[in-house]
Amino acid sequence: MFRLINFITSLRRLPPLSEISGDEERMLFELRALWEEKGSLSVADVYNLGSNQSASTSYRQLIALRDKGLLDVSVAEGDKRRRDVSFTKVSESLFAAMR
Repeated sequence: MFRLINFITSLRRLPPLSEISGDEERMLFELRALWEEKGSLSVADVYNLGSNQSASTSYRQLIALRDKGLLDVSVAEGDKRRRDVSFTKVSESLFAAMR
């Protein structure tokens, strides 16, 4: 258990995790878990993650992760009303390092 705590602490001290808040970190990892399950993400999925927070708070966290270079938000090809969420190379390399 002690080794796991040391590992997590070391990760959080390195960029990009050192640059995001705890809520943003939790959202990033929850989105990754959901992506592993579904294979794709939308902004609506982000809203559904935060059962105990408002949609505007979830959206602000999503935009903060986008502005910090960890997520991309783009218009879906088939439906211009839908916004897709994807992971950037920075976040992909973070997840790869954690494996």
